[in-house]
This record gives sequence, C-alpha cells and structure tokens, in this order.
Amino acid sequence: MTAASIYPLPDCALTLVFGLLELLEDRGGREDGYKIARDLHFNFGDLLKVMKAAEILGFVSTPAGDAVLEPLGKQFLDAKINERKLLVREQLKKHSLFSYFIRLLHGTEDKSLTKETVLGHLAMLLPSEKPERQFSTMVNWGRFAELFGYNKDEDRFYLDNE
Repeated sequence: MTAASIYPLPDCALTLVFGLLELLEDRGGREDGYKIARDLHFNFGDLLKVMKAAEILGFVSTPAGDAVLEPLGKQFLDAKINERKLLVREQLKKHSLFSYFIRLLHGTEDKSLTKETVLGHLAMLLPSEKPERQFSTMVNWGRFAELFGYNKDEDRFYLDNE
C-alpha cells in the first residue's frame, strides 16, 4: 500500500454518525443533506463530515447530496451494542488508514507504538491533514470498535482486540 492510496478520516464523532442513521431511519431511509442540516441547525460542512464518515463505514450512500440508509446501516441500527462494535470494527479494517496501522502494529513485538511514531506516520502518509486530528479520530473510532486503544500515561497506541 502506498501513501497515495491512504485516505484521511473526517473529523467527526461516531455518535454523530449513529444519530444520522437514526434520523434517516425515522425519515424513511433517505433525506436531502441540506434539509438535514437546516432541520438540525447544523453547519452543512460539518454535516458533510458526518455523511462521509457514515459512507466510509458503509452505512449510507450519498448520491446527489442525499443521505441514503444502506442495508448495513439498518443492520447496525437493529443490532445490540456488541454487534454494533463488531460491525464498525469490520468496516474500519477495510479502511486504508486503519489497515495500514493494523499491519504496522502487528509488526511490533508488543503490538504497540508510541504516539510520536504514529503521528510521524500520519504526517508522512497524509501531509495535507493535521496529524493530531487524524490520530484523535483514529483512536476514538478504534476505541468504540475495540480495535485500537491508547494509553495516555505511556503515550502508547496499541491493538486492542486483535
């Protein structure tokens, strides 16, 4: 995998993605993005990040500015918390940034890296992105999915449930 094939994560909390899925379900599975932003008094640019995150996870598609609930998104909504974590974990493993770090961590003796090392890789892989922001998003999403963890006391990023 080359750096050119690694894609950044939108700066977005997963709770917002889950809220979008619930909203779409309540509205019949499809809604115009501008209408969602207007109805929720949400900045449209911020909503685009949420829609992109949901799309990365395979939970929605976004044809012509609409948000459409996909079968996997419906499956997520119908699932209990542990099943939800598993669904997100499996989707994250398919994302280029997560798969890169999974391979990198597997190559270490203790399945961990220092935060400084991870930030260095992020700066190299995604030079137009803010490494701290990507790191934070990756840790937060990875923690929900029980894929990655981060020990703040030791500044160690590690595989959680591999």
